[in-house]
Parts: sequence; structure tokens; C-alpha cells
Amino acid sequence: MENASKALLMAGGMIIAIIIISIFIYGYNSMTQMAQSKQDVELLKEIEEYNRQYLIFNKTAMYGTDVISILNLAISNNKINNVEKTPGDELYVDISFQLKYDSIQDRVYMYTLNTSTKRYDIKEIEKKKTTYGALDFEFTPGTYSLSKNLEPINGLLKSSAKAEEEKTVQSTSDNGTILKYTIKYSGIADFKRKTFKCSEVKYDEYGRVKSLKFEQIKGSSYGG
Repeated sequence: MENASKALLMAGGMIIAIIIISIFIYGYNSMTQMAQSKQDVELLKEIEEYNRQYLIFNKTAMYGTDVISILNLAISNNKINNVEKTPGDELYVDISFQLKYDSIQDRVYMYTLNTSTKRYDIKEIEKKKTTYGALDFEFTPGTYSLSKNLEPINGLLKSSAKAEEEKTVQSTSDNGTILKYTIKYSGIADFKRKTFKCSEVKYDEYGRVKSLKFEQIKGSSYGG
């Protein structure tokens, strides 16, 4: 009888121990799941904030100035993540734009005073490729991306700060009237006024923006 009582006490102790261990394991798992859930929520929030800076450019109509902005954004982020020249890396973001209807190039026009009409006759006197940094590169109709055309695009972005028009007086009359002058119109100025639409957005396996594509829209109000 005494042995039976001891056996029951031992069995009861084991049951209590098992219950305590089970409660501990349950509590540990619950805390781990809560921590994981919190981590997942924070990760989703981080991805949403990251995507937001790109998705504000997901528009059906915008100007070339917006394309310049998102190109600068992607280049900056790729530099920060040290993947500027490693397309395909997990953190690499690729931006591409497609010119469909015309080229980007500097144009120079000569304005000559017509003494009969007292107006200036206009003639294009030079048509050359725009020089972007060390590259002599003309953006003809086609598709350009950071992953394939980083150097010329960098040159394009650097030129975006230069003057849109450069006026040079060629000759004047004795009374100071300008008889002839030239104006060089910057190709980048024309690009800024062209209209585009975002035609494609791609995400990686985690839902992070991976690439965006922009296409030129015909019929810009500025003539681009």
C-alpha cells in the first residue's frame, strides 16, 4: 500500500513536471512567434517605405524631369547598397526609359535680322551629337537602362544642370542693333519637356521594387 502511494506521488510529480515543461515550451513558442510576427511587420513596413519612394513615379503621364529624378534616386540607392555596377544583385534597382519618336541632341540656330521685315530669319546651322562628359553619345530612339547604359545615363544626368539656352551675338550695327546671333538649345532641356508613362513595375521575391520602365508618350504639350 505504501509502495502504491509512492508510485502515485511519483506519477503525479511527473505529470506536474510535464505540465510545467509544456507550459514553458508553449510560452517560449508564443514569445518566439510574437517576436517573429513583430519582425515580419517591421520588415513589411520597411519594404513599403522603400517601395513608396519609387512608386510615386508609377504614373500614366509625367515629364522627363520625373524620369531624371527616379534615375538619380536609383543610382543613389545602388551606390549606398554598393551594387551600382552589379545588376542582378538582390538590392539592385534597374530603371529604363524608351525614346520612341525623336533623339536627344543639342541644336544651334542662327537668327539674322531681315532689314525689310524687321524680323529675324531663323536657320539651323549646326546639328551635332550632344557631348555627355567624356562621351560623344546621342540618345536616338530606343531603350536605355541603368544596367546596360550606366555611363551615358550618368552623363545625361550631369548635363541636366547646364543652361537650357546659350545665346551668342555674332554682329551688331553701329547703333547697337543686333544683326545676327546664335542660340544653342540644350538637348537635355528637350528631354525634360518630353512626356513619359510608367509602363512596367517589377518586384523581387520579397515584394521589393526591382525595376521600373518608362515609355515616351507622343504629343507632348511642349512639342516633344
